[in-house]
Amino acid sequence: MLDIAWPELLVVGAVALVAIGPKDLPKVMHTLGRWVGKARRAFLAIQHDFERMGFEVEQEERRKEQQEKGPTPPESPAP
Repeated sequence: MLDIAWPELLVVGAVALVAIGPKDLPKVMHTLGRWVGKARRAFLAIQHDFERMGFEVEQEERRKEQQEKGPTPPESPAP
């Protein structure tokens, strides 16, 4: 994914603590969490739409193949 290791996260957290301050850090983290959640939901919605479009295209191709073949004869019962 982003390939961020724990030491890098600790450095970013320490810098954020110094830059933002301990008083406002929870508010900033909450806002950041909301943004990440919204971005994740948007990405998943787009991914779902692409999968659905692919499924619909696949179904349409199957319908066209069936129409080109014509009606299938009924299977005879096995003895």
